[in-house]
Amino acid sequence: MRFVKISLLALLLATNGMRDSVRAPAPPDKAVVFDDLMRGPRAIDIGEHLAIAGAWALRGGDGSLGNYSALVALPDGRLLTFSDRNAWLAFSPPERAARPAVVFGRPYPPVWRLQRQSSDVESATRVPATGEILVGCEGTGSLSLFRADLAAFRRIRVPALAEWSVNQGPEAMRLLDDGRLVIVGEGHANTFDRRHYPGLLFSGVPRNGAAPRRFVLEMPEGFRPTELAQLPDGRVLVLGRKFTLAGFRSVIVTADPRAFRPGATVRTHEIARIEDPRVRDNYEGMTVTRDGDGQVAVWLVSDSNAMVWLQRTILLKLRFRSGEVG
Repeated sequence: MRFVKISLLALLLATNGMRDSVRAPAPPDKAVVFDDLMRGPRAIDIGEHLAIAGAWALRGGDGSLGNYSALVALPDGRLLTFSDRNAWLAFSPPERAARPAVVFGRPYPPVWRLQRQSSDVESATRVPATGEILVGCEGTGSLSLFRADLAAFRRIRVPALAEWSVNQGPEAMRLLDDGRLVIVGEGHANTFDRRHYPGLLFSGVPRNGAAPRRFVLEMPEGFRPTELAQLPDGRVLVLGRKFTLAGFRSVIVTADPRAFRPGATVRTHEIARIEDPRVRDNYEGMTVTRDGDGQVAVWLVSDSNAMVWLQRTILLKLRFRSGEVG
């Protein structure tokens, strides 16, 4: 009978989309440490438009630390990041405290791992009107809409997502300021084409079974899109990454939000490239905030792929050079 009860509980957790996630502050002996990477005399150049205002390598925490693929700015000033191994981390920017407070959690029921259900989070965006967090996972034909406190969620079936392969799913996603939802896949739009990527457009958070309008996003040669964000002036930022024998390279490009139209090929303009070995890595999460002095900041977080001997979990803060963004 005990086995039956445990099995029924596991089934309920796996099938009910409104179950509590696991939330807990980091234990004192497992606190996350933010190591400053900006020490040294030589500046790190990433282009004429953006400059690095801060760079930190994250270490410590529990076994779920790292592998971050999505980044969201919260109204209280904290940053929220999701990993592709069923974990999230919320923290205050490290520049504000010597030891930033962090909170860990698991968005999906732990039993999903046993059930082989995908919890591979690749993208996330906040719904301003409700505070909910919309999350995209690879290997599933749905999105997850979480409550603002991340304690419960419901699944939204999106059949178009099932067209993308397991490793090339909804890598980049953003609710634009005009309410539209933009999703971009990591797989090439055409065979042997290393510049164009498939995109989906919805009028807002989609309803179950909703069909999207489609577009194609153009990226610099060899760079795959990994996240979207939007600047206060309306421009859409696209983060891209490329793997080479010498390591990862990242690029940030801009696009006109009006260019995201059904059937369009959305052109982009490069504004930054991250190649310096001190800070380069597999950046997959990006969000935009505004500092206390009114200046716009762009935050990036890297996916370490659980390869601690080759990669790191890096948090990068960028700021525009004077006068570029109001």
